[in-house]
Amino acid sequence: MLPLQKITYSLALACLFVCLMFFGKVLLVPVVLSFVLWYLINAVDQLIRRIPAIGSESPRGVSLTVAAGLVLAAIVLAGSLVGRQINEMIATAPEYWLNLERQFDRILVGLGYDEAITLRAVYGELDINGYLLSLLTSFTTVTRQFLLVLLYTLFLLVEQHTFTRKLAALGLNQQRKVRVLGMLDKINRAIRAYVGVKFAASFATALLSFFVIEYAGVDFAIFWAFAIFALNFIPTIGSIVATILPSLMALVQFDYLTPFVIVVIGVGLIQLSIGGLLEPRLYGNALNISPFVIIFSLILWGLLWGIVGMLLCVPITFVLITFLAQFRSTRPIAVLLSRRGKV
Repeated sequence: MLPLQKITYSLALACLFVCLMFFGKVLLVPVVLSFVLWYLINAVDQLIRRIPAIGSESPRGVSLTVAAGLVLAAIVLAGSLVGRQINEMIATAPEYWLNLERQFDRILVGLGYDEAITLRAVYGELDINGYLLSLLTSFTTVTRQFLLVLLYTLFLLVEQHTFTRKLAALGLNQQRKVRVLGMLDKINRAIRAYVGVKFAASFATALLSFFVIEYAGVDFAIFWAFAIFALNFIPTIGSIVATILPSLMALVQFDYLTPFVIVVIGVGLIQLSIGGLLEPRLYGNALNISPFVIIFSLILWGLLWGIVGMLLCVPITFVLITFLAQFRSTRPIAVLLSRRGKV
């Protein structure tokens, strides 16, 4: 095949892949999320089985059931707490709007404006309740979608013991079988390292930020801590947004700047210490992805799958690079996408 034909063929496949990801979003996103949940349950199961005299002696089905129960209980508890806090935010939204107007008036007076310019005259009537209701509706939609994800995850847990037998039934020769198993093991180890480090770092960041936000007296500290935990899975911009949101809440809630300064400095230092210094050291060489590719994949998957795509862009990109590295024709693409030029 001529080089021009190869380039045309590759571009056509890339366009087909993007179209499939975009138009198949409704079907594919729950499937991908079910694999994430399945992977998380198995990770917790491995932790349980490492407990001496408890997990190692119990049957695999028992420990897997306990792991699934723990993961689902944590998700349900977090969902109920966040949903309750959103309802409280809706109830108190008018008070924050009035406080925002007073702060706007103070800023105008400080800038030397004597005319009666109101916030409504500049920005119009901001429908804060409408935004919060939209957030609650989105949260309810996610809850309904979670039932479908849970169903897919259940079937994955039931059938996971047959994966090895299915691979053996493919009739691959020994060389190809070793190659496939090696690729799957590499993907499994790298994603396990990423998920483990990212989950621990995000949880620590959220927990420490909760204490800072609570100390500053900002309302809905649990909601902001959960938002920080979730946003930290989004590369680069997630930590920035996670710092800005509770800081804006402190600015709106209080008539003075002390809580705002506490939240900005406190949460910002936590993000810098854990996300900027600790996480890269813990990752090591687990994820071999170029920083530019991470940003590009963040934008691409965000456009294709929204927030879910932004949360999962790093593991999806790593799987794609590992897959491309297995074939001679696509290996140069994997090299270009890698961090160190080695795959």
